[in-house]
Amino acid sequence: IITTELHLPVGRQVIFKMRSQDVLHSAYMPHFRAQMNCVPGMITNFSFTPTVTTADMRQTPQMIDKVENINKIRARESEKLVKKGEEPLERYEFDYVLICNKICGKSHYNMQMKIIVEEEEEYQAWLKEQTLFKNSLVEN
Repeated sequence: IITTELHLPVGRQVIFKMRSQDVLHSAYMPHFRAQMNCVPGMITNFSFTPTVTTADMRQTPQMIDKVENINKIRARESEKLVKKGEEPLERYEFDYVLICNKICGKSHYNMQMKIIVEEEEEYQAWLKEQTLFKNSLVEN
């Protein structure tokens, strides 16, 4: 599957098999305390079991407080931006993320992906909507 956001089923082990096409990368999922190097010409792998859905994590008291604090800061900064004629910052909402944790090149800071942990039924529905990589290739 080629996707711009990663969906994972809660309560089920997920095995990640990683590789790089160009340079050394490091797939880092800070909320899961998981990191794996992605090496050109070599497959690396690790696994973990997500235990809290994104929706449930957003409702924890700690995350509610954190998001509220971040949005207060963003609101103050937005006032400054608007006074300068710039666009205000968008409100922050918690998401699990996958980022590259190696300084791997000029696009390093854009290497991030949202992770959505969801119930099995939601995951299966998302999966059914995805195009498999083998079906996405254009024939000449």
